[in-house]
Amino acid sequence: MFEYAPAPESRAIVDIAPSYGLFIGGEFVAPSEGSGVFKTVNPATEEVLAEVAAAGEADINRAVAAARRAFEPWSALPGAERAKYLFRIARIIQERSRELAVLESLDNGKPIKESRDVDLPLVAAHFFYYAGWADKLWYAGFGTTPLGVAAQVIPWNFPLLMLAWKIAPASPNPVTMLTAPAGSPASSISSPSRSAESGVCSAGLSTTVTPAASAGPSFQAAISSGKFHGMICPTTPTGSLRV
Repeated sequence: MFEYAPAPESRAIVDIAPSYGLFIGGEFVAPSEGSGVFKTVNPATEEVLAEVAAAGEADINRAVAAARRAFEPWSALPGAERAKYLFRIARIIQERSRELAVLESLDNGKPIKESRDVDLPLVAAHFFYYAGWADKLWYAGFGTTPLGVAAQVIPWNFPLLMLAWKIAPASPNPVTMLTAPAGSPASSISSPSRSAESGVCSAGLSTTVTPAASAGPSFQAAISSGKFHGMICPTTPTGSLRV
């Protein structure tokens, strides 16, 4: 029998809290009464990794209001200042990439080689690339008109990478985010706290995360009802709104 050396991608490098609230307005908050929780599970072992607060309609209302408030200071920043925060996010992701790759594989079930060698390098690369655009939009003919709040649904198969695909391109042009991850939300929950380390929440980007297996229907109903008309600009669902 061969003896294998311990893998550097050890489960021990990941710090997962027993439970998570909703990340709204730059901090984790408790969900509204009756919203409930759901369990995010390691598909390889069926180990419960954490309990995650489920967002109800009242929570989505709070999240939209927080993202709208964050829009004012974020859109007031010059492009070069917004770029500084996006560069910080990229560097933090690079520094924590091993931890985030293990977390992605634990929660999503994909091979560590894919998380470590594909997903995380691309996540950081997207923030580096689009940070460079923040002070160049006007020169490229795209304009710098603030757009507002962008509502985004993230699928289960590329939780963190799809988050970067949606947030990084939107952030150079003044936009704040309302994000609803799907059924494997661990890395999506972790990323806002990493953003907070960069100071971006105090600056105003304040990525607002509404993690919930049940958020899809509530999110879809709230957006399609038209009640947020004028408050949410683009909506970008990817994957099933049922999850």
